[in-house]
Amino acid sequence: MSIKITSVDDRARALLDLVAAGNQSAYEELYRLLSRRVYAFVRRMIENAESADEIMVDTMYEVWRTAGRYRGDSRVTTWILGIARNKVLMAMRSKPNAWHEDIDDFADIIDSEVPDGFALLAQKQTRELIQRCIERLSEKHRECIHLTHFEDMSMPEIAAVLEIPEGTVKSRLSHARTQLAACVSVMLQRAATP
Repeated sequence: MSIKITSVDDRARALLDLVAAGNQSAYEELYRLLSRRVYAFVRRMIENAESADEIMVDTMYEVWRTAGRYRGDSRVTTWILGIARNKVLMAMRSKPNAWHEDIDDFADIIDSEVPDGFALLAQKQTRELIQRCIERLSEKHRECIHLTHFEDMSMPEIAAVLEIPEGTVKSRLSHARTQLAACVSVMLQRAATP
């Protein structure tokens, strides 16, 4: 009887079972399948591309070593991104001077006259503008935005990766979206000022 693989996660789950049994070829395929996704997730949390690459490699090595510990109660990508997140947090703790500018201050300088930022984002430089604003979010808010919008994870999956309650995920997403709207509005206002 053959099993039809219908999604990336189904394929990753099948490969992870083989990796747990020590299959090197399956690990190489799993690495090719998910390493870019892990790198993108890590890169959104830290600025240094070289450090992000090291953490991605370290994460994938951890997957190789601990594949047998995967219990199957979440998607494989959720489990792996949880490992990556823990690696990032350990790296950040070892380098405490890696602060990120928070954009809470921007919310105070927006007045009601500023056009709705998301309505204007349809213009040509939308992606760059949003990326700059995402980079200004705190780490916890960037994580939630990334997992929701770039990894297409559900609230329970995000809660599992971040090891926090679903209510906290919802709160962080709401706060992050408010900050993004504020940041976009401020940047658009600054761009319109001669």
